Parts: sequence; structure tokens; C-alpha cells
Amino acid sequence: MYRRLLPSSLLAVLAGFALVVLAHLELLDRSLAQRHRQASDLVLQQLLQLSPSDTPSAFQSKLDRIVSPGRLLWLELEDGRPYRIPMKNVTVPLAVSFHQLVGIVERRCVGRDHLMRVVAGDRHYLCSRQRLSFSGRPAAMRVVEDITSDVEHRRVVLLLMMTVACVASLITSTFQRLVYWRTLRPLDRLCLELGQIDTESLEQIRLSISDQPLELQPIVTSFNVLLDRLAAARERQQTFVDGVAHELRTPITLIRGYAQSLKHQARGGPGGTETEMECIAREAERMGRLVSELLDIAREEAGRLQLVRDPLDLDDALLVAFERLEPLASARLRLRLPQDGAPPLGLGDGERLQQCLTNLVDNALKFTPQDTVIELFCSVSAREAVVHVRDHGQGVPLAEQELIFERFVRGSSEASASGSGIGLAMVRLLMRRMGGDVRVESTPGRGADFQLVLERAELSSSVPPL
Repeated sequence: MYRRLLPSSLLAVLAGFALVVLAHLELLDRSLAQRHRQASDLVLQQLLQLSPSDTPSAFQSKLDRIVSPGRLLWLELEDGRPYRIPMKNVTVPLAVSFHQLVGIVERRCVGRDHLMRVVAGDRHYLCSRQRLSFSGRPAAMRVVEDITSDVEHRRVVLLLMMTVACVASLITSTFQRLVYWRTLRPLDRLCLELGQIDTESLEQIRLSISDQPLELQPIVTSFNVLLDRLAAARERQQTFVDGVAHELRTPITLIRGYAQSLKHQARGGPGGTETEMECIAREAERMGRLVSELLDIAREEAGRLQLVRDPLDLDDALLVAFERLEPLASARLRLRLPQDGAPPLGLGDGERLQQCLTNLVDNALKFTPQDTVIELFCSVSAREAVVHVRDHGQGVPLAEQELIFERFVRGSSEASASGSGIGLAMVRLLMRRMGGDVRVESTPGRGADFQLVLERAELSSSVPPL
């Protein structure tokens, strides 16, 4: 914060001084030009009151009497040549010879009526030209004024103001440092301490109150109270999820075991018993998967979800998933034959990949018509190995293609079907933990293609654990 605030403040101070300097220089220039014009107008009025003499020297002597010290005055005829140039009693300081100065003025200001600045040696001059009628012929009055002292004054003022600007910037910087160490530095420390608090340290770390200024102590106290509440809520949530998972896991295991046993015993017995046992086993399996997914979500939030990244033969993974899920799919599942060549290899956790495939197939079975098929196949690109689960249902609207991967969110086309709302969220969580992702390509009315994207194993020389 301080590193951004100090340069901004110094730039603001320097910009303010720069504007003041520019305004002052502009005022000096305007004052100098106004003074020169007023003096020239006065000389012109006096000149017009004179009667032209027959000889140029006599007329020039009259001009010399009306010109104030520090200025030169002569007339130019219509062809631009001077009528008479004074050579005696010159009151203008010269850094070059008088004729050289006149030549410089004539070359720089020929034909120009506005004010012009001329530098000759180390002297500065301001020149002006005003038209008039001389002895019935067009002419112009040329006035040259020495402004060297004004230029030196302007330079001194500019140097003084630059010095003041530097001193003011130094004072501002020093004052801001004091303000920073008194007010902003504690805020930076507070932000740093808050940034170090994460889910793992939420229960241990609290902000120090005694080290804070009096103005920040109420804020720090409120933060600590909030952290206590967050830690308590997280602990209650964790306790609840762990308790539910562990409490349900044992009875679900027992139900599954007894259902399998009854299923074998019921074969050849009264009709319908085997079907009921299959339903018990199927529901127990679903409940067990749901509890496992809830537990995985809790572990992910706590930072304890561990996955591996091993090279996986995706054709073999699809075959395993097909053989495992085909009996539950009522002949709707189709496995495309592998393409010729080397099998596609992806980096991932084999067990978790099977879990993702189960969720996607289960999702397709629930939310697509019974007379449509579900296809499993692989594809590869330059950097990705992709496992596809494609259905031929109503598809997913474009506005919901990201929303359906959120926890406890279901698409609009799933309103009439049962579901927990965490299956697709679990797929995204696991795929991203494996260094991949899940995406869906869908056209409404033409089905959906859910894609499990993994990094190709051939492109990775070393596989870091997750």
C-alpha cells in the first residue's frame, strides 16, 4: 500500500508545482509582451506627431529623443530597407556590434508584425514591427528592446521554484513515511496475518490484539470473533460429515452383505424375492457411493483428499467400466472398439477415474429416455487424452453447462428424476485433482457428450504426486 501511495502523492505534488511554474512563466511572458506593446504604442503616437524632416539624419535625431533607454527605434521603407539607423548614443547593451544586431533583427523578423525574440551573443531582445505611412509612402516602425534582465529574472524564479518543489517533495515524502509507519504499516501487517490463515490453520491462528494501534484493536477483536465462529462452524460441519459417513458405512455394508446372501438363497424360490434383493443391493450400493462422495468432499475441503497420477490405459479403463456397469444399464451401454495403434495413455488415478465414469453413466441412465443408448469411447489430441460418455437424450442447455457441475445443483431437464446433485460436482473435483478436467458438449435435443480430460502420459517425463 505504501509503495503505491508514496509515488502517487509525490507525483501529485510535483504536478502541482509544475502547473504553478508554467502558469507563472506564462504570466511573465504576457506581462513582458504587454509592456513592450504599450511602450511601442506610446512611441508610435509621439512619432506620428512629428513632422517629417527633409534629411534622414534630422528625422532620426527626433526619433532618438522619444525613445526610452534600453530600446532601439528605426523606420523601414516599403522595400524593407531601414530609412535611417542610429549609430550614436545607443542605450541598448550590445553583445555584438550594432550593425550585426540590426542585421540579425532584419533577418529574423523580416516581414513579420508580431513579437519576436532574438538572441545575439549572451543578450536577449524583443522585437516588434508596426506599419505606418511615412511621407506618403508605406513604412514600418521597428522597435528592439533588451530583455536580458527579464530573462535572467525568469531563470532565477524557475530555479527557485524547482528548489521549492524538491524541498516540498522531500518534506511530503518524510511526512508520508511518518504517517505510514503510524497508520498504514499496521494495516499491511494485519493483511499479511489474515492472508496466512487457511482452512488448516483456522483453529490455531488468531490475530494479535496488543500489537495493534488503538484504532485497529476493535477491528482485530471482531476478526478474531469471526474466526472463532468460522472455526466452530467448520468443526461442527466436519464432525457431522464424518459422523454421518462412519455411522452409515457399517449398516450399509451389512445391508449389502445380507442382500447378496439373500439373493443367492432366493434363487429358485418364490417369484419376486430375487428382484427385491437386487433392489436392496442396488440401493445399498447407491447409498454407499453417496456417503463416500460426501466424505471425499469433506476431505477436499479439509485438504486431506489424496490422489495419485499414474499412466492409465484408457481403453482398458473403459473396458473395466463397461463390464462393471453393463449389467445395470439394461442393455443401453455401448463400448466403441479401440482404434488401431498404441492405446491412449492418460495420467490419473485409476480407481477415481472409475468413480467418475460410474457417476457419468449413472447420470445418463437417469436423465435420458429408456430407448436411447449410451456410448463409451476414447479420443486423443496433441496434449490431451479424453474419455467420452455420450448419451442421446435432450441434451444440456448452454446456460446450464457450467451450472450442473456445482454442488447440489441439478439441470432443468432433471426435475422429474431423482438425484443427489453432487455426482457431477464430484466428477469435476476428482478430475481437477488428477490434473485434468471435465467438460460437456451438447446441442439441445441431440444429446450430451461428457468428456473426462486427462494429460497424456507420453508428454510428462515426471509425475508429481497430488
